[in-house]
Amino acid sequence: MSGYPDGADVAWTGVVLAGGGSRRFGGVDKTRLPVCGRTLVQWSLDALAPITTARLLVGGRWSAHEHGGDVRHLPDCYPDAGPLGGLLTALEAIDTSHALVVAADLPFISRRLLVEVQRAGAQAVVACVQHPDGRFALCLSVRRDAAPEVARGWARGDRRIRDLLQLAPCRLVAADPATAMCALWNVNDPLTYARALVMAEHDCPASYFTDPTESNR
Repeated sequence: MSGYPDGADVAWTGVVLAGGGSRRFGGVDKTRLPVCGRTLVQWSLDALAPITTARLLVGGRWSAHEHGGDVRHLPDCYPDAGPLGGLLTALEAIDTSHALVVAADLPFISRRLLVEVQRAGAQAVVACVQHPDGRFALCLSVRRDAAPEVARGWARGDRRIRDLLQLAPCRLVAADPATAMCALWNVNDPLTYARALVMAEHDCPASYFTDPTESNR
């Protein structure tokens, strides 16, 4: 993508991090759980498709063409190292200038929020989404050339999204309090999955559940 107000010419790889152990699900791969006919990981991949030039799935046990020939899959090179291990795997593999990164367990992430992250990230090394309560979501932009700095942080023991804030320039993208509960709903255990199923039926905008090419606007 290009044409940002500052004239930056950037290109984006959409990255979905799917390397968690699903320990709260008793070892069941939560990224394969269905919501409205699509798996959790497919929701994240579909959200990225219209606004990125390539897509990369990091981690998980997926066959080569399970998500279509345009989705590349890589094993996590830093397993059990938290999201920064998956991020580092992606940064070392992509060809575009930036990675637009989301977790595989955010089924209702909105395209509007992802575009806000892109706009902030086009002018920064890192752009992170922050919940209204101050927490950081696993939804961010990272410039590819930041890989060496991320690697140094990882070697020091950095494992959290918050640890990326030391990279400069860093932009924070504040999630809209009116929509954050839905847009950033995190399926991390059976209870939050059950709630996601209810939200899909009743609490989230109908536009989230249309054709994948039109969803998450």
